[in-house]
Amino acid sequence: MRALLDLMRENEAAVQDDLVPCEFLLQQVSENLKILGPELGDQDLVISVAAELAKVTALISRSSQRQ
Repeated sequence: MRALLDLMRENEAAVQDDLVPCEFLLQQVSENLKILGPELGDQDLVISVAAELAKVTALISRSSQRQ
């Protein structure tokens, strides 16, 4: 998961070209990976995924407002 987050941050242009699939992927991992569970998960990783999901969601919102 950390590697995926690093790749997304390193490749912002590619992420911006595919915001919706990235958002879907982050939503799925947040719901299904036990390491991201609030009780059992690594707090830093949980926070990182939530922050990246919020960033992608905000980019989608801004993009749709421009259209």
